[in-house]
Amino acid sequence: MAKLVVTYPAQDGATFDRDYYVNVHLPLAQKHFGPVGMTGGEALFPLAGDAALLCVGILTFDSAEAIGAAMAVPGAAEVFADIGNFTGVQPTATAMA
Repeated sequence: MAKLVVTYPAQDGATFDRDYYVNVHLPLAQKHFGPVGMTGGEALFPLAGDAALLCVGILTFDSAEAIGAAMAVPGAAEVFADIGNFTGVQPTATAMA
């Protein structure tokens, strides 16, 4: 099992549509990445209003190779383009085993 941890840093004036992320973006990622090994996804949001992150997204995959395969599927471009629909913040992704 491997995880792709996607963080969205808090920035002055930044917005983040939590509902869209959970109900639209994560299912979109599952649609495109599921066939190559994504087994689930979750979102963690800070409890405090003065947090350093707006969101932490955790995508679970069968293996590290499955993460690489997901980034290469044609639908990956649609997943990445969708980010602008819920935030203007540039995320950072880190693969972990």
